[in-house]
Amino acid sequence: MNYKSLETLYWVARLSSFNKAAIQLGTTQSSISQRIASLEHELGVKLLERRSRTIHLTDQGKVAFKYATKSIALNEQFLAELSNHSLTESTIRLGVAETIVHSWLVDFIEKVYSDYPHITVDIIVNITPVLKESLKNGELDMVFMLDHTCDFDCIQHPLCHFEQSFLISAKHGQSFLKRHTLSFRDLVRSTIISYPKNTYPYLDIKQQLNQLRLAEPKTITSYSLATLIKMTEEGMGVGVLPHLSVLKELREKRLYILPTEIKLDPYRFLCVYTVGRDDAVKKNLADIAVDVSNKAMKKLNQQFESEDFYLY
Repeated sequence: MNYKSLETLYWVARLSSFNKAAIQLGTTQSSISQRIASLEHELGVKLLERRSRTIHLTDQGKVAFKYATKSIALNEQFLAELSNHSLTESTIRLGVAETIVHSWLVDFIEKVYSDYPHITVDIIVNITPVLKESLKNGELDMVFMLDHTCDFDCIQHPLCHFEQSFLISAKHGQSFLKRHTLSFRDLVRSTIISYPKNTYPYLDIKQQLNQLRLAEPKTITSYSLATLIKMTEEGMGVGVLPHLSVLKELREKRLYILPTEIKLDPYRFLCVYTVGRDDAVKKNLADIAVDVSNKAMKKLNQQFESEDFYLY
């Protein structure tokens, strides 16, 4: 029984697919099938069974999977201790939510390349549901995403959170000057620019409107933060966005924050990764992400608090 066979069993079981396991391990589906068959023959037990086009571990397979997981972790630890971290050559496929791109991603990449010059980071920017699914399927190694329930084995580290504000274009801010604070009744009479209605930032607003028995406002939505910022700046409506992502626009007085008593839940972000490949590297990168995000958010909040960006 060799390590490669156990590694194969681990990925087939984790991804519930021979084809996805083959992609993850850089081989063919037929090779994956042969490895599993050889392992079952050597152990004399059935490890996997198919049900309704899905793959499940047998009772013996669950035992083998547990030890395969331990074997992979031990192998990663062994390799990490053998080699100096500065000589580690790995490519990490990193998925990132766009809010992070607009705040501290550059700082993170610079720190990684300074500490680990032989590591390559391939960056994919997308929304949290897509990032989570790509991580689950083995298409990504690590993600920086919104706090989200994960239905698969993974390691999670809290990163940072972004408070939301109601933003108005300098072009159309005069229409709000006579209001002391923005209320929900004001909000429903405005056009709201926000993330799509199936995302939790919008669902938070919707829940509070339902409690007040107020109708939903007219909305313009996009998954792209850059697009939302641009539409808000052009005066197409009130943007419901993280204000630390628009510090430049606020400083240049292209956008203002509307005073309001409305309280919305902040965006909370996690660093999430799966075990099984380059585990030591991913742990080190996660530690860097936590450190960089803490420092960057502290700096951004200090910059925000040092000036007045509200419309009065």
